[in-house]
Amino acid sequence: MSESSNTNSQKRRIDKSTLIWVALGVIIIVIAAINLWSAFDTKLEGSPNLPKLVKTRVPDFSLTNQQGQPVQLSDMAGKIWIADFIFTNCPTICPAMTQEMARLQSEFGTDPVYFVSFSVDPERDTVDVLSRYATAYGADDRRWHFLTGEKDSIYQLAEHGFSLAAGHKDSEILHSLRFALVKPDGNIYDYYDTRSPPAMLRLRRDVKTLLKK
Repeated sequence: MSESSNTNSQKRRIDKSTLIWVALGVIIIVIAAINLWSAFDTKLEGSPNLPKLVKTRVPDFSLTNQQGQPVQLSDMAGKIWIADFIFTNCPTICPAMTQEMARLQSEFGTDPVYFVSFSVDPERDTVDVLSRYATAYGADDRRWHFLTGEKDSIYQLAEHGFSLAAGHKDSEILHSLRFALVKPDGNIYDYYDTRSPPAMLRLRRDVKTLLKK
């Protein structure tokens, strides 16, 4: 075998070895990042410096769901429900939030758990638009309300009722990424960042805790 062939063979072995070490390095970095995020999220949610919002009570509201039916706070009395603020034209975070809500609906399919998605773009999110959106995500109309109504009322409900962000910045619609878990007495049990897997696991545990009461 020529010297050139030996050199090429050694280069190929070196290249394969390098690729293996690079792949292992990437895997280690990803695992470390996941562990770091989990630890940070748990620490953040348990921080004594964060305001305790769990005693917030949802104020009364009167809106319209995707079936054109009126929905008030009294309709949710005595129920465990999960709320969020979204809009159907949202190209970024809303689809992921709604998919997560759909997973929760499926997981608690045999339990008395309900879901409410308030539109922060009610001028475009009409009853017909919300009905098509609900159907696209497999929403059970008996358990999952998509609500529309007066924009100012919904923004007030988000900010002062749920303590969650909602509003406009120029043409951009802003809203919180969090879910709120509401107890049968109308008080908010806690808030959960939908981007955080540990928070979503905690939400599921908390729902199960409330179901046992």
